[in-house]
Amino acid sequence: MPACERHGYGLGCNESQTRKLTVSRALRLLLLFALAGTSAFGQGLKCPAGCGPGRWSTEAIDLSTARVKAPEDSRDITIDSPDLQKIARIVKDRWWIEIAGKKLFPRSKQDLILYPAEFAWAPNSQAFFITQSKGYSTGYHLEIYRIVRNRVRRVSGVSKTIAREFEIHHKCSNGQEPNIAGLKWVTGSDTVLVIAEVPPIGICKQLEYFGGYSVQIPGPQILERFSPQQLIDRWGTTMGERLQGNLQNLSVEDRITKP
Repeated sequence: MPACERHGYGLGCNESQTRKLTVSRALRLLLLFALAGTSAFGQGLKCPAGCGPGRWSTEAIDLSTARVKAPEDSRDITIDSPDLQKIARIVKDRWWIEIAGKKLFPRSKQDLILYPAEFAWAPNSQAFFITQSKGYSTGYHLEIYRIVRNRVRRVSGVSKTIAREFEIHHKCSNGQEPNIAGLKWVTGSDTVLVIAEVPPIGICKQLEYFGGYSVQIPGPQILERFSPQQLIDRWGTTMGERLQGNLQNLSVEDRITKP
């Protein structure tokens, strides 16, 4: 099911239908975001009707737009930074940042954006994260970028660091790597809350267990760890449908266990 239908917009995801968006539908869309506790509209959302809160984080913007054989082929999304001085552009399977009309491209091997994917600016507009995967169950990884002297620089090692720490106590028995996703920028662009999840596949003993890590960048350095219950208590409205669903299936013990 495409994101536009999943979030209840009742709209198709192609460009022609997007142009027909009425005022009443736009108001309903705005209300949905308000009820979800998401700040996506505060991030300057300008995209087809398929955009919505991220699967992992409601403060991220879902970049999934259409129910077609190659969903990313229909993507044409613009996301303003909080300071309105920068623009993130996602077109088909590529992305770049624009500042005062100048396009800033990441390194060629980093500019591919998969499906599904979600994007979130840091509050001070100096960084952003992208959570993406080739599939819905496994393979999610987090990419964090900083904008330094009009260049886009990737923060290396975040997903690998979190995955290595998480697997000390929560390793899938068949070697399946944990899913890593961004949840929330904690302060400015220096600290981000990262989620690690045991993939929801039957061969993993603790399937769907997840934990949180407060990570300082560009380190990366782990500052604090959070159990599922601590995450829901402090950032419940930020947890997307993926994590909310996982939480319902966890035992009492798993809920209070830190990663």
